[in-house]
Amino acid sequence: MRLLLVLLSLAISANMALAYNYPDNVQSFVEVNKKVYYNPTSSTWARTPLAKGLIFTKHMTVGSGGFSEFLLDKTYYDTNTTLEFYDGNKLLGYNQHELKFYELGFNNNKITRRELSADEVQKLFPDVKIVKVSQFKNNKITLKKPIGKTKTFLILNDTDRDFYKYNYENHGNGTELIKSIVEVSSPKKIVFSHFGSREEDFPILTINIKNGFRCKK
Repeated sequence: MRLLLVLLSLAISANMALAYNYPDNVQSFVEVNKKVYYNPTSSTWARTPLAKGLIFTKHMTVGSGGFSEFLLDKTYYDTNTTLEFYDGNKLLGYNQHELKFYELGFNNNKITRRELSADEVQKLFPDVKIVKVSQFKNNKITLKKPIGKTKTFLILNDTDRDFYKYNYENHGNGTELIKSIVEVSSPKKIVFSHFGSREEDFPILTINIKNGFRCKK
């Protein structure tokens, strides 16, 4: 019994350690109550104070969704993103309910968003395999990974579909900063669903992971 418990503990630890190794700038995401600085003249963002510019403070919405808000002069501005991080002098945001990335700006007294292309996202995460939602056929897709190796996929929504409150039914993804990240070490079937629903209003995504001898990044 003791040996079984030890083996189980090791298995759980190994599974938790499977979390993707994010780039440094993503790991240094903007935390709640942290300030972000924006220069409207150059349309640039900074982590440290600027000589001239606007000073926002990050907050989170109360209730479901976990969306970020930027506070400026007693006014809250909706970002419609759930995680923000810097890319040089740019501020990027991720929406875990849309599975999309955005470049944030501030214009006409509101936060602006420009959706990043697949190529731009690939540059942010050069070691992942991007899988677009439009590539799913009948909400299903088969992906291949090298035998005996771990492979990381990033599900990118290039459609107008919404995945609010969707989660992986049978894949431990709770340690990931970004819900789109799917890291696998063995063949399996992964189901992405809205609280396990099989209703037509909430169609599931099914991802079949198989071993392959020749797998490109």
